[in-house]
Amino acid sequence: MNLRTIFKVQSIVLVINGIGGLILTNAFFGAAGWEITADMVTLGQVFGMTLLIIGIWAWRIPEVAGDAMKSMGMLFALAGLLWTLIIIFHVATGAASGPTAYINLVLTAIFAVLFYMNSRD
Repeated sequence: MNLRTIFKVQSIVLVINGIGGLILTNAFFGAAGWEITADMVTLGQVFGMTLLIIGIWAWRIPEVAGDAMKSMGMLFALAGLLWTLIIIFHVATGAASGPTAYINLVLTAIFAVLFYMNSRD
């Protein structure tokens, strides 16, 4: 699997998560074991929009990065590591659970490793 493909696949996952947070807020965050309040819906929509934006960037990076493709891959590897760590923390402390937390934990860890492995010089 090459770096271009990894960016495209992660883009799709980010857009799906973005739509989940933006449009299916109650179901998406309810699956993480969180109580849904009006404030949570608002925050979830902002989170969803942010993931949608990052997903669009991830889709376009292979076309615009040029010689900086491996550097962008390393940045996404770092982002994946940080997302993985925060999800582990939330699962370990009981702040999040269920399919939303566990699926995203696995996916972010896999993407972090793939970006890192394919971005090394």
